[in-house]
Parts: sequence; C-alpha cells; structure tokens
Amino acid sequence: MAISTYAEVVTAIQSYMMERSDLSTNAPEFITLGEGVVNYGFQGDVINIPALRVRDMETKTSLAPTSNVCTIPSDFLEYKRVVEEASTRRPLKYITEDGADELYPSRASGLSNHFMIIASTLTALPLSSNNIELTYYARVPALTASATTNWLLTKHPGIYLRASLFMAAEYIKDTEEMLKQGSMLAGLVKGFNNADNMAKFGNAGITLTGIVW
Repeated sequence: MAISTYAEVVTAIQSYMMERSDLSTNAPEFITLGEGVVNYGFQGDVINIPALRVRDMETKTSLAPTSNVCTIPSDFLEYKRVVEEASTRRPLKYITEDGADELYPSRASGLSNHFMIIASTLTALPLSSNNIELTYYARVPALTASATTNWLLTKHPGIYLRASLFMAAEYIKDTEEMLKQGSMLAGLVKGFNNADNMAKFGNAGITLTGIVW
C-alpha cells in the first residue's frame, strides 16, 4: 500500500487497525496527535519515543528586533545556532535569565555575546538593534485535507503511519497495540535521527578552535 498523501494515511489507519471503519472519522485527530509525538517525543512509564531532529527540520531566518526583543517563529521547536548580524558576524551563547541579570544587570546596549529565550521571544545581550540570524528546528508541517503531503510523509511515511496508529491504539484503549506501535515508532525515529547524523557528519573528527598546545 502506497502512503504518500493525507487520504492514504487515513486509509492506512483503518486498514492497519483491522479494518475498523469507525476509526476513519477520528483519523485526522490521530494524525495531528501523532505529529505532536514526532515533534516533541513521548516519555511514558514503558514507552520512550525520542523527538525527531533531522536536517529537513532545520530552518534559518533573520529576526528584526523591536525594542531589542525578537519574536521567535511560531513553528520553533529548538534552537541550533544564534548569530548577531553585525558588521562582523557574532555567534551568541545561550544564557539563563539569572545569568543575564548577573552579567547584564543594567541591560546596557552594545555588541552582543549571549542570548536568552523567554516565552516566544529572544533577546540578545548586551542589547542590540542588529538583526539576529536564528537557525532552528521547525515543527513538521501539519497534514490536513487541504495540505495533503509534506517532506516527512514523502521521505519516511512509516513514521507518519506508526505515530498515527500509536494514537489510534491509545484511543481504543488497546495497551498491547499501543506498546507495539510505540516500539516501532521509537525504532523508526531513532533510525532516522542516526542516519541523518551519519549523512551530515559521517566519520568527521573533532575540530578544535583557538590555540592548541
């Protein structure tokens, strides 16, 4: 069975759940909830499913600060790299709110060294009016009846199927089926994450920066 569109995921859910025709009505819900598991992972008493983090999720954008504060994109999951776009690019390091108050109590302006994230905002410190380049992992674009496919469904339909079946099993309170689907999903996500790391880094060694004695 080919699974490359939203409608085909719906059909597959019904087929894999022993032809439960009643589940087709709830399939959109299973797909949406399954996307949440893929994006954020799942930590249960027995089942542990890692979050998906692969190159296809990486997005780069330039944030323009308003009153020295940048608004993070709505599909933001996790930052990868933050750079102040000054005349000379300046990579920034994460700092906690307590650390920011300790190092920058007056909130002075200047070229930035650190950044902090609060709710849906990013602030560079010292405060800067320069744009901030944010490289981050974005949520998998949601599948719907009108948005019938996305990169994940095209590249790895098995993850979509197992994530949806995992939530379908939870809906019908089938613990055995839930454990089976959760285990398969965890294996697929781990395999994809590992393969992506190998594709990106291969057998690359460690590159040290600065003076090495």
